Amino acid sequence: MRHMFVFGDSMALNRRGLFLLLRLAAQNVGRRRLRSLFLGLAAMISVGAGFSAYVIGSALREGVATTFSRMGADLVVVPSATLVNITSSLLTVQPTDQDLDAALGETLRHLPGIGKVAAQRIVRAEIEGRAVNLIAYDPATDFTVQPWLAERDRAESSNDLFVGDRVPTKPGEAATICGLTFIIAARLGKTGVGPFDESYFLSFARLADAMAASRKLYRPRGGGAPSACLPDLRPDRASAFLIQLTAGASAEQARFAIGQIPGLKIVAGNPVFTAARQALASLSWGVAIFAGLLLVALLFLVSLLFSAIVQERYREIGLLRAMGARPEQITSVILTEAGLIVGLGGLVGLAFGLSLIFAFARSLGFYFISLGVPFGWPPTSAILAAAAASAAIAVAIGVAGAFFPAWRTRHAEPYAMIQSENAQ
Repeated sequence: MRHMFVFGDSMALNRRGLFLLLRLAAQNVGRRRLRSLFLGLAAMISVGAGFSAYVIGSALREGVATTFSRMGADLVVVPSATLVNITSSLLTVQPTDQDLDAALGETLRHLPGIGKVAAQRIVRAEIEGRAVNLIAYDPATDFTVQPWLAERDRAESSNDLFVGDRVPTKPGEAATICGLTFIIAARLGKTGVGPFDESYFLSFARLADAMAASRKLYRPRGGGAPSACLPDLRPDRASAFLIQLTAGASAEQARFAIGQIPGLKIVAGNPVFTAARQALASLSWGVAIFAGLLLVALLFLVSLLFSAIVQERYREIGLLRAMGARPEQITSVILTEAGLIVGLGGLVGLAFGLSLIFAFARSLGFYFISLGVPFGWPPTSAILAAAAASAAIAVAIGVAGAFFPAWRTRHAEPYAMIQSENAQ
């Protein structure tokens, strides 16, 4: 009972109020060490499991999403006379003189069932005396080219030139297109689709630069123009629009909506890949629900335990009230005690969560990589933010769980609490 008198004697010392509040809460934590330990362990498991589930779930989702993106689009929209290269993955179209207005992409994005739209333009070009395929794409909307790059190669993809797996030019070497020098930034992974593996890839902006350079180099003179390195293409055109459906949308629904636009051919990809990719959206919800249930369980545990703690301390609280302690001071002590126990448990839980992440990366992570599923871990800033949020949520749950039991003491009369039969 010594700490009760220290608390009572210090009521008038407002300058030391916060220090005494923390000191008394810490003393209360130590009074029932085993009970505090078990509550802290529950917080550790909940926070650690929730934190690791977020990080691992994000890595899995990113890796699987990249794998499904490598399988190509769900639908491809091309001019009606265009030939489409279809394999087990729907990746690209054959080079053609047929093209579409690039503004059609915005129209397609607003149709029901369509989630993403990525434009591509495929043209024949001459690079150092060799005829090759140039595939232009928009880095901001692309979901079929950049997934074949390693993670480190994607940041500069808007200005770089990439090559397919079968192109003899190596990364770091230079390639000249219409007098413009490009440095090969990286090589895409092997897709198994010939036209894709033998092509060069660049952004629409860089293709426009090459087209402008071609017009300057090969202006008509006298009786005609020499053979240009690029055909005389119209700007703001696309060879194809690759489409990814929203979760739950059917290919038939999207094809019907697109079919209302004349002059288009719609080709569907493998329906198995489409269904699998759409099911991936449920992974994030599953991880969020799992973490939420753990935190709700911790909230109920804290509330139940502190109901018993407050009931056990009725006589002590009544004596403090009789000695002049205000109801809000009693409430603050109880809430601080709960925040300390659950907060410390949450901090230890972060270390526990990191150990789970490390164990996963060294076991199942290696297995997924061996299967060709890239593992896209969240950036360090996102992991640190998740850790800080987990610790803050742990403290908030401790305070919220103890709030109702602590609030009940505000309306009880001190003499009734001292005489309570349940007091020990």
